[in-house]
Amino acid sequence: MDNTAPAGLPVEPAGFWSARPVSKAFLVVVSIFVAISAASDVISRIDGSGPSTPNEVLVSLLVSMALFMLWARTTFAFAAMIPALLSSHLLQSFNLTSFALPFMLGAVTATARRSFSAVALGISVVWALLVPLTSPRNGSSVWVVVPLLLVSWAVGMFIRYILDRGQQDRLRVAEATRRAALAAAEERRSLARDLHDIVAHNLTIISMQARAAKYAGTDEAARKAVEVVGDSATEALADLRRMLSLLQAEGLLAGDQEAAQVALGDGAAALDLEYGAVKFQRMLEGLGIQTELDLDGLDRPIPQSVETALYRVLQEAVTNVAKHAGEGGQCRICIRVQDGQLQLAVDNTMPRRGERTRAGWNSSGSGLIGMRDRVDAFGGTMTSERDGTWWRVRAEVPMQGLPA
Repeated sequence: MDNTAPAGLPVEPAGFWSARPVSKAFLVVVSIFVAISAASDVISRIDGSGPSTPNEVLVSLLVSMALFMLWARTTFAFAAMIPALLSSHLLQSFNLTSFALPFMLGAVTATARRSFSAVALGISVVWALLVPLTSPRNGSSVWVVVPLLLVSWAVGMFIRYILDRGQQDRLRVAEATRRAALAAAEERRSLARDLHDIVAHNLTIISMQARAAKYAGTDEAARKAVEVVGDSATEALADLRRMLSLLQAEGLLAGDQEAAQVALGDGAAALDLEYGAVKFQRMLEGLGIQTELDLDGLDRPIPQSVETALYRVLQEAVTNVAKHAGEGGQCRICIRVQDGQLQLAVDNTMPRRGERTRAGWNSSGSGLIGMRDRVDAFGGTMTSERDGTWWRVRAEVPMQGLPA
């Protein structure tokens, strides 16, 4: 029988003396039967109305105590049964024990560890085989008791199989539910990152260009600023439409990648890293930030998922440059494929003390966290730190399948 289960959720009871709990209704029925049987033996012995001997009464009480121990644990009950087994040989009283032992063995086999049930089976068979030696007049009973023990053991194994299957099914459902919850949480995080990247970047550019248009010295400068506002708004709407199409794609929810690609349409192509770098350079220069661009090796094939992730990292880095670079600041963007790695570097000057900055932009830090999450998802590394008057961002993602 396959007894596997998700990690950390064992089907087998943990310790040698461990056992599954027994049904309360079953225990109540057994307890009532045992109590009536024991009371009947004692009463018949006291008033002399029955054939019970003192030895039979003593063995009956020991067996009854063992059966009552089923309320605690089947393994404890079997251990309590051993004194009754020994007493039955010493006192030559086998009637009640011959019926109670198979019942006890079946209960132990169904609920305890396999190692314990094997020991219990061995003890039970040895007890039955000793009957002809200690009581020759009862020797023929061994031909009944041993098969009865084996049948009880087989029934216990079958019940154990049913219980194991039920527990495994419950564990699989619990594990599937846990994984679904983790997947949903990760999907929400991914959605939050995408929304942050799209909204924060484009709204930052729109707001800054709107301010630039307000204070533009010439009509031409104002017109260019308004054009950037329009382009950024259009891009934000296109990104949001792509995201909504992806979320609403029934094929994606069912794991159909082809249907998901249809839902994306040409959206993935719009996240071209080289195109984005040139576009972001123009945006920054439109804000008065002198920007240098260094691209190398991007003509080589890059997995779409990696390119999309690095595009979003670059987008967030450029947004931070637009927020925090001083007036007349400088920025350097370098993207290259080198030594089997896709490398991204974004450097920008920090405003000097007392220098006018684009005030009013508060940062929650979620952008940097999202950038690291994207890079970590591909086994890459990312750093962001201040170096003198410069702020430097570095991201590196391994390019599997590409020659170094």
